Amino acid sequence: MRQIRLAIVGGGAGSFMGPVHRHAAALDGQVQVVAGAFSRDPARNAGAARPGERLYPDWQALIAGEAALAPDIRAELIAVLTPNATHAAISCAALAAGFAVLCEKPLARDRAEARAVAQAAAASGQPFAVAYTYLGYAMLHEIRARIAAGAIGIIRRIEARYVQGWLAEPVEQDVPGAAWRTDPAEAGISGCFGDIGVHAQSLVEFVTGQPIARVLADLVTCVPGRRLDDDGAVLLRLADGTPGTLVASQVCAGEQNRLEIAVYGSTGALRWAQERPGEAILSDATGAATRLSASPAMLNSASAAALLRLPGGHPEGYLEALANIYRALAAQIRGNADALTMPLAAADTGLRSLAFTAAVVASSASGGWTPVEI
Repeated sequence: MRQIRLAIVGGGAGSFMGPVHRHAAALDGQVQVVAGAFSRDPARNAGAARPGERLYPDWQALIAGEAALAPDIRAELIAVLTPNATHAAISCAALAAGFAVLCEKPLARDRAEARAVAQAAAASGQPFAVAYTYLGYAMLHEIRARIAAGAIGIIRRIEARYVQGWLAEPVEQDVPGAAWRTDPAEAGISGCFGDIGVHAQSLVEFVTGQPIARVLADLVTCVPGRRLDDDGAVLLRLADGTPGTLVASQVCAGEQNRLEIAVYGSTGALRWAQERPGEAILSDATGAATRLSASPAMLNSASAAALLRLPGGHPEGYLEALANIYRALAAQIRGNADALTMPLAAADTGLRSLAFTAAVVASSASGGWTPVEI
């Protein structure tokens, strides 16, 4: 199985996502980094390159330079790991030049940019995915399959939360990644909800199989002087009217990466927590609970089992979840539909998140229920 050649834009020295994507792409031996424009700073850019990798000063030079190479040498896939403000421009240019694209979320700063990317992806015919890493966890696919099979009856309520504590103090100038995430020019119209709230939103829509139709939101900026929201809560309704709540915060001191979802049905409930990604809890109407683990022997879903690499009892985590996205994308680039191990979050998934964020911001400003409009 030949390796897919990957070029990375962003993710230079000091970034969180750069090393994560490198490790995840390499995990199955199916993707190899061959080029990069890792940082606008020349020293950080050079420091991120490894021997044998072609180095470019910026993303424009990378796309032009790789496109000019012979087809058996040039990159086939471009990973966009830059701050939000450049996601749309880089993705559209890469697609137009004939590259497949994996774009970090959010897809863009707003719906207009996201629509442009979705149109570019459709027009190009190139594989395109948004890196919703948590959707690569096997247990979420198992939960989705069990809900669809009626394991907990009719869905009556959803609760989702994503809370962190790393922005509890004004650390914009001290902590890498904090400055641009709190800058409207770089991050877009929302801070916390645009950054991590959309992960909770994507979980809700993925496991239920339904879009969020409308929201009633309350966004808060807790740290004085910060220009975007860093905390908030949302009442939501799915397309069929099912109610739910979604909380997102980056100022909950003491929390690390608490992404959780609970789905309550007429006959039981299913719960999952990202800090314990290899298990889910299935409860019946009496409250009796069964712990499901990421072991092929305990999974009903063959598609969920296909996302595992190790025997039961051997923990798999964040890197493996992102590696599942790279593995599926590599199969799509090769044109091998039979090897696809999971559905990829396409441009329309990213567009839905931008529509959700816009509705949350508008609802918080107006104080009323607001429809989620693409």
